[in-house]
Amino acid sequence: MSAGLAERARYARVQSAMARHGVGALLLATPHLATFASGARRVQVAGSGGTVPWVVVLAGAPSAVVFTTDPDGVPAWMPRAAVEPLRWDRGAQLGRIAELVAGAEGTVACDVFAPALRAALAGRTLVDAAPLLAEAVAPRATVEVEAIARALAVARRAVDASADSVASGAAPTESAARAAEHAAGFPLAETTVRRAGDVVRLQVSLYVAGYAGVAGDTVGCGVDVSERRRAWAEALCAVAKRARDGASSGALRAAARAAGAGASGLLAHGLGVGIEPPLVDLHADDDAPLRAGTILVVAPEVDGFRATRALLVTDGAPRWIERAP
Repeated sequence: MSAGLAERARYARVQSAMARHGVGALLLATPHLATFASGARRVQVAGSGGTVPWVVVLAGAPSAVVFTTDPDGVPAWMPRAAVEPLRWDRGAQLGRIAELVAGAEGTVACDVFAPALRAALAGRTLVDAAPLLAEAVAPRATVEVEAIARALAVARRAVDASADSVASGAAPTESAARAAEHAAGFPLAETTVRRAGDVVRLQVSLYVAGYAGVAGDTVGCGVDVSERRRAWAEALCAVAKRARDGASSGALRAAARAAGAGASGLLAHGLGVGIEPPLVDLHADDDAPLRAGTILVVAPEVDGFRATRALLVTDGAPRWIERAP
């Protein structure tokens, strides 16, 4: 299956979610959200601080309208008429967006609410795009799951290579170099001095063919962390057992706490063309439902040990996308 099929599948889910929410137009400025909905390469309007939309999705339209300086970054299946030059003048860009939205019925969903955008769309009801986009994340097409799995595998190889170098006492620069051999990199200060007994957390985030891959692990420098790893694995499996269609983010937090997990970053998050919903924070109190077809990265922290594993949410037991602990 081609990448075009994955992009079209995402776009169809976005259109369906717009219809359910009564949204006539969707305006997106955040790079990974705009990429998710349109399939186009990431763009940000210079000097806008990320507040000027560059993707407009109209209800029922065959594709998004993409404003870009790089037409080659637009999917081949999109009509050429849907690709417009990016206006570097903010007023001109917002004026063109207002023209596109003028004939759309229903509300206008946005991921940014800058005063200039509100003024350009005066008289229209603006709503938050987040709930709509969260619904559109799943269920994923098989081609999307396969693409994310490939990105996860690259990230995991990079983390494993770096972890091996840390455990053997290599300098931080060598650890970074080993990760780079696997098309990845992460910040490791050259001035860092590691000593026996140090416990080091590693994290890699990268993109492969437009899809995100993340991987994390914890390794000891001359110290055995196997007991901590076992405790982490128990917490991971406790959370994973709750990760099925219809389960709530609150249920994941409860399972993590019962297994002794603490808070260090997100407990879990979705993954696709970037970090996507759901975002499960151990300190939050939201109760959003999980949906079958979501790729979920689970990352509990137990006694200073934090690592990640990705799974596919189903209507039954979850399916590990990378090796199980």
